[in-house]
Amino acid sequence: MQPVQLELDSNVRRSSHNTALFGGSPFRLIRLSPSGAAVLDAWLAGKPTNMSAAQVTLRQRLLNAGMVHPRLAPVEALPSLAVVVPVFNDVAGLDSLLTELRRELADVRLVVVDDGSSNKHEVADVASLHRAELLDHVVNRGPAAARNTGWRHVADAELVVFIDADVSCPPGSLRLLLAHFTDAEVTAAAPRVAAQPGHSALDRFESVRSPLDLGPHPAVVRPGSKISYVPSAALAVRTAGLVETQGFDEAMRLGEDVDFIWRLIGQNHVVRYEPRALLHHRNRSSTAALLRQRFGYGTSAASLAQRHPGAVAPVDLPLEIFGVWCAALFAGPVGRLVSVVGTLNGSRRLYGLLQDKVDEPLPKVAQLTARGHAHAATWLASAVRRAWAPVFMLSRRGRRILAAAHVVASLVDWVTKRPAVDPASFMALAAADDSAYCAGVWRGVLRQRSLAALLPNLRRERAGD
Repeated sequence: MQPVQLELDSNVRRSSHNTALFGGSPFRLIRLSPSGAAVLDAWLAGKPTNMSAAQVTLRQRLLNAGMVHPRLAPVEALPSLAVVVPVFNDVAGLDSLLTELRRELADVRLVVVDDGSSNKHEVADVASLHRAELLDHVVNRGPAAARNTGWRHVADAELVVFIDADVSCPPGSLRLLLAHFTDAEVTAAAPRVAAQPGHSALDRFESVRSPLDLGPHPAVVRPGSKISYVPSAALAVRTAGLVETQGFDEAMRLGEDVDFIWRLIGQNHVVRYEPRALLHHRNRSSTAALLRQRFGYGTSAASLAQRHPGAVAPVDLPLEIFGVWCAALFAGPVGRLVSVVGTLNGSRRLYGLLQDKVDEPLPKVAQLTARGHAHAATWLASAVRRAWAPVFMLSRRGRRILAAAHVVASLVDWVTKRPAVDPASFMALAAADDSAYCAGVWRGVLRQRSLAALLPNLRRERAGD
């Protein structure tokens, strides 16, 4: 018998008798038999079990639903593996990363792709020092082309790990990430890429607002979920998945990693996010550089929306909840009354669904309703700040809502995450961050002549499974 160690997703709750699970991404209800609940208890405790065919099916169902996640130990024996490091004019970062990689994975195959650096001789010297193969682009062709050149050169390896030269790789992180590939279902896995610790106000801001840092909770990656993409600053992929998708789209200078991940998922590949494998990304050196980065990320939204309809929607909510919030915000006293009636009606339907399936359904309905509306408020506030701001600027009420969204979101971040930055400075940086991204979104929308990146994705509410 072997231990099967699982953990519940951070948003999953169990009924008092443990025979029902609420949560996952997207949200659903899964009922368990008493024996199934006992097996899940054993998995959560890491107890050795002999899994029957039915238990294997149950485990995979819970994993695929995002209700549970594996807790794995770092691998000792490495699979057939190559590490691809794209670099552009970052000799110091390349030297530091290769030193870390050689310390962690002494005999791994390292491939450096110089994407048109102006200091090619220095890049070559560093690659040689660390026994890395060097591939050269005469001119800069972008990160997608650099990664494609790298993985095609090592296509005989089972796995390819992409790591950017401005990322640092603490001991043990890659071995923990690679443990996910002991599951044949997994095609790609990404670590948490947190901001590099530092002492400046910008470093401290990035520690809680870095766009590469997707947080401390593991997840199955899929569009519309709490972790809808992972960046390729650090990413491990089965070579078979790269071959099937033909790798990264070289026509995209930004957003190419999101596009690649969504094409993988669209072809039914499993992608996992593993935050216990923690890497760090070098922060931007100035506020201007940070805002240029955020603007650039925003410009990719329109092209991603054309390639993946619905996946880039600024809001992905049940139609009923979206309607309730619109009525409360824009229809005055009558609208607020309508929103209360709509919320009560939604709670009544949820009660009808749960009353025969869980014990004490009324407190559960209240809890789920509150969580659903808190989630909606967070998502709508983000959409107002990062996608719809120009529209809200057109009216007095809209400007008030926009200001409130900035202030409340910044205060929530500051209170819950406690960055070592005074509140006023943090709020100013957060507002500039959101505004730069929003400006990029609109630049992309105008350039692509498509509103797809601005349109909400509204669906009929699905409370159960």
